[in-house]
Amino acid sequence: MAFQEFNLPGYWGKPTATIDWCEKNYEVNYYVAEMWNTVSNLMMIIPPMWGIWDMKKQKFAQRFFFCYFFIMVVGFGSWAFHMTLLYEMQLFDELPMVWGTCYCIYCLSIVKHDMKSKIIPNKLLLLLLTIISIVFAIVYLSWPQPLLQHICYGILVAISLAQEIKLIIEFKCTVCKRMFIVALVFYLFGFFLWNIDNIFCKNLTSLREQIPVLLQPFTQMHSWWHIFAGYGVYIQVLFCIHSTYDYHKKYRLSNTLLPQHLYFSIRWQNTVKKH
Repeated sequence: MAFQEFNLPGYWGKPTATIDWCEKNYEVNYYVAEMWNTVSNLMMIIPPMWGIWDMKKQKFAQRFFFCYFFIMVVGFGSWAFHMTLLYEMQLFDELPMVWGTCYCIYCLSIVKHDMKSKIIPNKLLLLLLTIISIVFAIVYLSWPQPLLQHICYGILVAISLAQEIKLIIEFKCTVCKRMFIVALVFYLFGFFLWNIDNIFCKNLTSLREQIPVLLQPFTQMHSWWHIFAGYGVYIQVLFCIHSTYDYHKKYRLSNTLLPQHLYFSIRWQNTVKKH
C-alpha cells in the first residue's frame, strides 16, 4: 500500500519503506508510526523467549534454539518496521522472514538425524538454503519489490508445510497431526486477515471513523496477522520438536511429548495407565 496523504507527521518523518500499511500513521502516538501493527509483534517476541527458556529446561536439542531465535528476530524486526516505516527497518523484518523459514526447512529435513551426533547433517541442503538466503538478500536489496519477498517467502512456507505433511504420513503421529492442523488453521486465518487488510483498506478506514475509538484497534487486520501467524509459526516449532523426539525414541524422557499451556509449551507425559 502506498503512502497516504491523510497520514499524520511523526517522529520518524515520511516513510521510506516500500510498503505503508492500512493503519493510519502516527494516529495514536507521535513516536510510533503504526501503534497496533507495532505492539501486536509482542506475539512474536514474548512466546519465543518463553520457548527458549522452556527448551533449555526440557533439555531439548540446541537446533531448536535457532527456530525460536529467528521468530524473535522477525518480531523485533517487524516491531522496528511498523514503528518507523523506514526502509532499513523493513529489511530488518523481511529478510529474517526468509532466512528463518530456510532454517525451518533445514530442521524439518534433519528430523531423523541423531541429535547428539557431531556431524553436520544434510550438508548439501544446508549449503543450498544458505545460498538461497544470500542470493535473495542481494537480489532484494538491488530490486526492492515487496512482491518478490512475498513470493519467495510463500514458496518457502509451502515447502515447509509439505515437509510436515510428509512426516505426519511417514510417522503416523496423531499428536503431530493435531499440532499441524492447529498451526495451519491459525496461520491461514492470519493470512486471510492480511489479505482483507490489503484489499479492503478503504472500507476498513471508513469503518474506523464510524465506530468508538476503543473498538478501532480490533479492525487492524494486519495486527491480527502478526498474532495468528506468529502463533502458527510458534506451534510449528513444537511440531518440529515433537516429530524429532517421536522418531528418536532412545532420547525420550517419558512415554510421549504432549503440547500444554494452549500450545505454548510441550512436556514429557507418561500416558501409560497404572494398574
